[in-house]
Amino acid sequence: MASAASVLAASSALAQETSPNILVVLFDDVGFTGFGAYGGDAQTPRIDALAQSGALFSRYYTSPFCGPSRAMLMTGQDNHQTGMGTLVETVTPGQRELPGYSMIWDEGQETIASRLSQAGYRTYVSGKWGIGAKGANLPNRFGFDRSYVMDSTGGSNYDHSHYLPGYPDVSWYEDGEPVRLPEDFYSSRSLVDQMIGYIDGGDPDQPFFGFLSLQAVHIPVQAPLEFIERYDGVFDAGWDVMREERWRRAIDLGLVPDTTTLAPVHEDHRAWDDLTPEEQQIAAREMQVNAGMLEAADYHIGRLLDHLEETGQLENTIVVVTSDNGPEAGVTHLDNPIADLALDGIHLLEGYDTSPDNMGLPGSLTAIGPEWASVSASPFNLYKFYSSEGGLRVPLVIDGPGIEASGVQEGIVHVTDLMPTLLDAAGVAYDPGAIYGQSMMPLLSGETDEARGPEDSFGVEVSGNAALYRGNWKLVRTALPRGDFTWRLFDLSVDPGETTDVADEQPELFAEMRAEYDAYSEETGVLDLSREDYAEKQLFANLVERTIGTYWPYLAGLLLLLLLSIVALYRLFRLMTRRRAA
Repeated sequence: MASAASVLAASSALAQETSPNILVVLFDDVGFTGFGAYGGDAQTPRIDALAQSGALFSRYYTSPFCGPSRAMLMTGQDNHQTGMGTLVETVTPGQRELPGYSMIWDEGQETIASRLSQAGYRTYVSGKWGIGAKGANLPNRFGFDRSYVMDSTGGSNYDHSHYLPGYPDVSWYEDGEPVRLPEDFYSSRSLVDQMIGYIDGGDPDQPFFGFLSLQAVHIPVQAPLEFIERYDGVFDAGWDVMREERWRRAIDLGLVPDTTTLAPVHEDHRAWDDLTPEEQQIAAREMQVNAGMLEAADYHIGRLLDHLEETGQLENTIVVVTSDNGPEAGVTHLDNPIADLALDGIHLLEGYDTSPDNMGLPGSLTAIGPEWASVSASPFNLYKFYSSEGGLRVPLVIDGPGIEASGVQEGIVHVTDLMPTLLDAAGVAYDPGAIYGQSMMPLLSGETDEARGPEDSFGVEVSGNAALYRGNWKLVRTALPRGDFTWRLFDLSVDPGETTDVADEQPELFAEMRAEYDAYSEETGVLDLSREDYAEKQLFANLVERTIGTYWPYLAGLLLLLLLSIVALYRLFRLMTRRRAA
């Protein structure tokens, strides 16, 4: 590991006489091979250019859930240490009693924005916030000078519509006050415009910290038609073929070792060849929208970068581009006739147009599902909501002054490392003991090729999904319904696909790491859930409760209509029977 002196030297070299501007661009639900530079099918030339002139990370880890990831990015602390042990929508009754799951930040919670603000930075955020209880932790209270945010886990890219049935409209706030979106709102374009406006409106003699938190590519996946149509035919080969193509590309790009094996997909995944031609056409269109949304976001990021260049600020700006977690495997239909009929009714009541012709457009509710999510996460196992590599390992690109054009960086990095790294880049002092992460500045400056030593470790836990990383070793437990809640041990240096459990071959190491995970769990305030208390079950229970609460008059009316129809049919049957008897 690098010494404190070397970290300070690297920090000073970056900060120089003028503190650098810092721009963090956070995508939502982009898998490891989502960007073009990582072997994806979407065109992302601006992000790819940053990767080419800076550093592209192959072992960057985050949380499998968005809220906890964002809390860690903002604070440099473990999510439980800041009361964000899971999502608001998945908190269990037992968790609510504990400080690690309060969903509310303490008044004095330090963030990267508050620390940089104290050091003379202008601080701005535009986009999805979604950290904890709605309206409780708004960014204007935690160091941001200007803020324009959606305080929800997700919402429409065109208006205030929520993506979950039974939930009210999503709330947007500017500087802590509720606001309504403009009529011509589209998330990627409008959020970039907002960021440009904030930067231009600030004191040009002060450096800025900008947090551009995009809605792309969270459900509902939406994009302007011109971007969607650029991918006609691109996904017609289907998810089985394209998952293997991404796996081979990742190896060719040096992102994973050539020993990497693809894990079998979960048994509930559909085989592409089992779909009808019409089903294949609809499924391919879903991924077209996803790619179009990625390209649209990249285009608007390019507008922001061009503006910074035109105003003479880009040369002194560190740009970070990453994702909050692995790809979303959610669906808009359940392949159950009765459940889908009920969902169609709810979608109709909520004003959604879920027809194939409207995919990605205003009023749509598009999702890519687990099969395409496994393509976006390829060559890894599973995706968002799980502690597998597909849920935790995502893209990270960093470019800017003092950062070496180093290509693929294999150093192991955690989301909590971003805050101390950027504070070092800005020359801002902090107490390393108060932060869970550690600076990767020596890695970025080319001083070392390791962010962590082989014995350094960090833990991850959200709603029973747990992992402990130590060098190339990973101890992991994935929750139901697609995991089995069993502890396993993998050697990621040869098996990042997590196909071969080596716990029986390494019993001492397995026991050591289990004990170390338990220590992490106790230190950070994790509530160890039972096998049956998994997040998707809690989310579904909450959704059912909310949906019934919202739509019970309609359900009651439907039941009454059904009862009256049965009575009418019975009376008609009796009348016909009597006439025949007469």
